Amino acid sequence: MRYVCPLYKQGVFIVFSCTKNFNIKTTYGIQRIVFISAIITIIVFLISFEIFISLVSNRFTDKNFLLFLFSLLAIYPVHKIIHLLAFIGDTRSLVIQKITRKSWPPLLNIRVNHPVSKLHFTIALLLPFTLITAAAVTAAVMMPQYGHYLLFIGSVNAGISFIDFIYLKYIIKTPRGTFIEERRYGLELLIKCNG
Repeated sequence: MRYVCPLYKQGVFIVFSCTKNFNIKTTYGIQRIVFISAIITIIVFLISFEIFISLVSNRFTDKNFLLFLFSLLAIYPVHKIIHLLAFIGDTRSLVIQKITRKSWPPLLNIRVNHPVSKLHFTIALLLPFTLITAAAVTAAVMMPQYGHYLLFIGSVNAGISFIDFIYLKYIIKTPRGTFIEERRYGLELLIKCNG
């Protein structure tokens, strides 16, 4: 199937050939994704907490619990915003869509409305997991009395990142020079055509 990209460079339209479509909703289902994300969150927290308490002998405190709850509620929007850092120079092309109709908080899909190179899309997928995990671990080491809070926040982010890693699994297998376009229903893997 041929696809004409509305984005053009130097006044020339770019033509792509669609090699594969991937719809995460129909392949996995939202309930299954949420369930696996929750399991990943629990496993990551248990493992990271066990490692942490074996290395740090400080006592934990339950002070600032409300700040912890606020941070926990903010982790999903922060995760989404960090995805956008890779597209900071292309903010006019961003599209925000609500994926779920009745859930609270609503699940959002923020995407660029034109094809993106494989490397650029991969960086955008990995940024939230890398930055938030590094920040949570660093903060836990610096403030070990809040280590349980910080490691749980990092674990929730790891659970949220499950969807990113599913996308990454499909993108890594694509040939070099592939472009990715995110649509409302999922991803399209595109190859640039000559002429």
